[in-house]
Amino acid sequence: MKEIRVAIIGTGVISHQHMERYGKIHNAKVVAACDIDKKKLETWGEKYQIKDLYTDYRQLLKRDDIDAVDVCLHNNLHVPMSLEVLRAGKRCYCEKPMAGSYADAKHLYEEARKTGKELSIHLDFLFRPQSRIARKMVENGELGQVYHARSVGLRRCMRPGLDVPPPAFSRDFLTKRWAGHGALYDMGVYHISQLLYILGTPKLERVTGHTYQKVPYLGKPAAEGGMEVEELGIGLATYENGLTLDVIESWAIHMDELGPAFLVGDKGGLKLTEDDMVWGKPAPGLKFLTTKDLANVDINLKAAENGMSEVFRDPDARFLADDQACWIAYLSGELKERYDTAWLALQTMLVSEGIFLSGELKREVTADEIESLSQSTAVVEQETEWGTFHYQG
Repeated sequence: MKEIRVAIIGTGVISHQHMERYGKIHNAKVVAACDIDKKKLETWGEKYQIKDLYTDYRQLLKRDDIDAVDVCLHNNLHVPMSLEVLRAGKRCYCEKPMAGSYADAKHLYEEARKTGKELSIHLDFLFRPQSRIARKMVENGELGQVYHARSVGLRRCMRPGLDVPPPAFSRDFLTKRWAGHGALYDMGVYHISQLLYILGTPKLERVTGHTYQKVPYLGKPAAEGGMEVEELGIGLATYENGLTLDVIESWAIHMDELGPAFLVGDKGGLKLTEDDMVWGKPAPGLKFLTTKDLANVDINLKAAENGMSEVFRDPDARFLADDQACWIAYLSGELKERYDTAWLALQTMLVSEGIFLSGELKREVTADEIESLSQSTAVVEQETEWGTFHYQG
């Protein structure tokens, strides 16, 4: 089995999750890491027994024994660093969201196609069994014509860097310079991309939306605590054939529940739940709701349990439970096809940016307008803590 040698750029909080997953992949080997904070980098290297450590990413990218690079930086550094990786001839796996703006994400997507190097974006929820089952049911017409879906994300009071302070989360999450946006990009990317995947990635037509920063922090406006981004994003997107998707994504809101994500058709609906049980532990589930002989019928599809059984029926299914496992399996040749997470992440960026632009312009915006009005938020053409980036947006 071909070993895939991985390097990680950025040894912050999310890198530890990535390392935990790589540790479970039999032919993935993390061989090097880079971070500007030398002390943090050395502590990280000691923890994972990685000896090849760099404070300059350019030195790392010069190595010819690295198969793929995992970018674990903040939103507005995703595109500049990922471009450096692709142009160095390396395959790139990048944290979500794809970028801080649609314009940047589109540039990265096009550069990946130009270089011919594989690009994958961390979209964890696609790899849940509920996502695969739901998509097959939509494709098979079991819901009939799907006409509406809902993407939901709730944190009652968990603004990273504020309500959940460092070191658990960096305060960079709160800044426009490094994060670009807040809840809608940070967590909304998981939920929106999951729904778009289930729906077959329909073509966006128009969006209306609003973003908010209203919940106080210690009795004062959150802005006084350093928060520059939104804590709540709300939108309504219209896709081809009249399909609509409503979005609500919160880091902080005075509400204890917003209901589940769902999609509905003229023959039935699917509710994406979080309360399925596998071996006594809660797991993401799926419920099918329909009618038969004028009676309501609700069916628990036991998504998590059936997802585990799927591994025994289909040898390739073991790669579909985790996006890093899928990525490594594809690079090593074990898996012949993979999810085009870069394309899906780009379409998620399109609707997310539409919500922001709609709020700024105080009107509905079309997909064409979003594309033409989107501006780069990437760290560009200047000396940063990570070195000089030469990004052309």
